[in-house]
Amino acid sequence: MLQEDGIEFVLAIKIDFSDQPGQRPGAAFNQYLFADEGVSLHTYYREVSYGQMDIQPGPMGGVVPKGNQWIRAQKAMSYYGEGQINVRRSQELVREACAAVDEMVDFSAYDRDGDGIVDHVFVIHSGDDQASTTEMNDIWSILVQNVNREFDGVWVSTAVLVGEEPSFDKPHLGIYFHEFFHDFGAPDVYGGNFTGPRDHKWGLMGQFGPYQGEIIDGIGNGLQPSHISGYLKWDFDARPENGRVGWIQPVEIKENVTNLSIPSFELPPHDNKLFKVDIPDKISEFGDSTEFFLIENRHRKSGALFDTRLPESGILIWHIDETDVRPSGVVDAASQIWLEDPNDPRHFGIPPGDPDTIDLRTVTDGAAYSADDNETSFTPATSPNSNANDGTISKISITNIGFEGQEIAISVAFGDTYEPNDALTEAFPIEFDQTYESFIADENDVRDLYQFNAIPGQAIVATLIVNSETVDYQFSILDKSGRYIATAERAETTELQVIFQPEQTDTYLISVESLSGFSEVDSYLLTVNAVETRSGQLKLARVRAFPNPMRLEHNEIIFSYTIPGFQLAEEAELEIFNVAGDLVHTQVRQAVIGSHQFRWNGKNADNETLATGIYIFVISASQGDDIVQQIGTIGLAR
Repeated sequence: MLQEDGIEFVLAIKIDFSDQPGQRPGAAFNQYLFADEGVSLHTYYREVSYGQMDIQPGPMGGVVPKGNQWIRAQKAMSYYGEGQINVRRSQELVREACAAVDEMVDFSAYDRDGDGIVDHVFVIHSGDDQASTTEMNDIWSILVQNVNREFDGVWVSTAVLVGEEPSFDKPHLGIYFHEFFHDFGAPDVYGGNFTGPRDHKWGLMGQFGPYQGEIIDGIGNGLQPSHISGYLKWDFDARPENGRVGWIQPVEIKENVTNLSIPSFELPPHDNKLFKVDIPDKISEFGDSTEFFLIENRHRKSGALFDTRLPESGILIWHIDETDVRPSGVVDAASQIWLEDPNDPRHFGIPPGDPDTIDLRTVTDGAAYSADDNETSFTPATSPNSNANDGTISKISITNIGFEGQEIAISVAFGDTYEPNDALTEAFPIEFDQTYESFIADENDVRDLYQFNAIPGQAIVATLIVNSETVDYQFSILDKSGRYIATAERAETTELQVIFQPEQTDTYLISVESLSGFSEVDSYLLTVNAVETRSGQLKLARVRAFPNPMRLEHNEIIFSYTIPGFQLAEEAELEIFNVAGDLVHTQVRQAVIGSHQFRWNGKNADNETLATGIYIFVISASQGDDIVQQIGTIGLAR
């Protein structure tokens, strides 16, 4: 339970063993737990709660016993630490610690909400944490439950149990913070048997989130732990049936929005840290959404004290599925939490930039979307995709994700991204050098219209990248009255392009139209660039044919070429001749600027496969009376 005023009293107790006397001074633990500056339990929860939680030592003023004294346990450390996690002996140790300080502590003063239960008990034992050393006789840090002992008329129900860790320069304080959050009902987010991790380095309750910091002896020192993920900041226990108890409320996105600014997650205020997109038709019997995406902007250089050791910065997209919340008694919520990862969609452990390696320690290291990494879209067509976990197509698209920073712009759409944009008067305004991703999804919406402004002296280069085998597109430029000015040539390619030079300053339209077919999954990508054309002698550069020779069983040979210097060729042509000088194939493209390709399948105009041998190709470009060409040879083989 959260205190109404945000103040949480923590009763902290030190206990050591005959075979492991305590070593650190009491002042060190007061620093680790209650200091107002540096890394402490107090500063961590002040930051991650956006100032809403204030950790205090209560009436005792600090850790007890005070000074450098320790309570001595009744048995050796090896007794309590034997094995992996011995819950019964951990309960025994906590009960001994509480009983030993009963005469110096008024336990009732630590029940601020008056529910008869001590709010927070924090037991620090001498020696190391087994999770940090893997030594079987060390004690595993856990939240000890069912302590069930009464002192001063109130009950100790749970207690955080952590290690002094004298083998390290400082304790792994991220573990202190992790176990303390369990005291508010928070689950782990590991995944079964530490395989298939879901949160990993991005959240305090993940496998490596509490250990973030300088790597020492193969493990992070835990002094720069990650923030708590937004889902758990909103709902501490990740059990919607209990209601949502947390520090933040997500901003719900329910309709198409472009250039939505997502502020960095780490700094206040608390009212715009998390954004929620519901997957349609995933509704509980009470009318609540049961499956949705949560969006955060995680930024290593936000100026915050924590989150500085994240794998990278950018937009995180969490896929939350509450259709089957973990059973009662299960402390790991990984089954309902998944972090979408454009670098490693299935969480195999593929490190960013090293696709030939598998390392489970790097799972989700590349999960942050940003234009810096050219990871700018999450749609039904991307990998990973925005489908529901049962495979239902969500029609949700998160696109135009910007560069890393204190704020990152995104666009969110449900189905057609830029609706309404079917009529001339509703054409969506676009900017040059941006990518616009959308869909021709059904027979009720066969055309999308976009508008832009252009001036004379520019060459407008509009490109449509097609990701669909089911939709046959027509791609055109129109004037503002709807009259067609230029239409891309039909081609069996994933790219359509149309270029024109405006004769006057005006508003023009782009039309993306389905001649046949629809797809809710396969998107198109639209870009429009304005290039300042230059006068001068026309040139033709970087002419290449590959593969050369081409084996006829291969699909095609590609002829690439470039019109350099921002010059516009009115026409580019490919001609292929046999050695006798007979023309066997020709292709023409209008209005060409920059780099382009012709493709040829080794057949003549009658669709007959040509004989093997040597052929001559000529690529030419023209602008008025100015014509340039390059000649080369290709071979056809079997």
